[in-house]
Amino acid sequence: MKIEILRENLEKVVGVASRVSNKNLSLPVLGCILFVVGENRAVVRATNLDMSIEATLKAKIIEGGVVAVPAHILAQTVAAIADQKLTISTSGNTLTIDGERGATSITTIDAAEFPTLSYVKEGSGVGVTIAQRDFAAALRSVSFAASVSSVKPELASISLTLEKGELVSAATDSFRLAESRITVKEKASFNSILIPARNIGDILRAVEGSQNVEMRVGENQCTFIADFGYLTSRTIDGAFPDYQAIIPRDSVASATCLKEDAIRAFKKISIFTDSFNQVHISMKPSDTTFTVRSVNASVGQTTDHIPATLEGEDIDINFNARYITDVLSVVGGDSITFAVAGQGKPMVVTDAPHKGFTYLVMPMNR
Repeated sequence: MKIEILRENLEKVVGVASRVSNKNLSLPVLGCILFVVGENRAVVRATNLDMSIEATLKAKIIEGGVVAVPAHILAQTVAAIADQKLTISTSGNTLTIDGERGATSITTIDAAEFPTLSYVKEGSGVGVTIAQRDFAAALRSVSFAASVSSVKPELASISLTLEKGELVSAATDSFRLAESRITVKEKASFNSILIPARNIGDILRAVEGSQNVEMRVGENQCTFIADFGYLTSRTIDGAFPDYQAIIPRDSVASATCLKEDAIRAFKKISIFTDSFNQVHISMKPSDTTFTVRSVNASVGQTTDHIPATLEGEDIDINFNARYITDVLSVVGGDSITFAVAGQGKPMVVTDAPHKGFTYLVMPMNR
């Protein structure tokens, strides 16, 4: 195998592929990136059996071949190279990267055991094309709310549903819920599929820079196709919670404020929260005050009055401060609305200018 390639083109592809590869002691080839170079096409492949990727290399092909290279050794090497133009070649069980400033040789692994990558082929399953910007926003705005525990796989997943011209993404850990709705022009539809939340970061990195993303939903897997090539994630066999019934339709009190004011207040609040991350929220339309307060016996206490437009009745209620600071980092608009359904009931956070995002957080009862 022999190709000539720009370092920046190699680094991006290898960087994404190396994150997909998996250090597997029983099957070392899974910790490799597979170079597959033909007469007219060069690609790299990687898989951890949960997710797989095939990315196209923008390279000049001199000689074809197939070789498996330890992923993290290759990724770290390419990231450290200063040369802009590289020549990659193989001889025996060695891959050599040549540049103007020097050469590096990496010992390869027998590629014969590298598994065949499965993906949803064109024409099979349900396909839909979405603008990359909308697709990324839909996943990024909800993935933080998924459970970090794998005890209940459906809660450690992102639900994607295509219905009535909307792509609905949702995630919950049972204490909070995030939902995003974006308009899709195509008439295709599919019921809820569950993508493991741990795969979302790699999916977003892979499609970055593309104009559109094509989703192909098949049996037990979903393939995402963009400029880089394609990435396939397995889907979780389970039922996502039927959450629509728990989202309050009305509120007894609400406060709308600038997002930056809320971020500044809760950043200070987080310094003084106790071991339960508790924050006390007070909405008092009667005297137009929106106040957040936290107390920690060993550190001190702080109170912040956030300029806001308030409606409804006066209410005091406690929440987990981290659950609120998490959502502030994904809200896209300049304003944000906090609406409380009642004492001991959930609070709904919405991106005031953009009605497609909803976030629900349960109160703390202590």
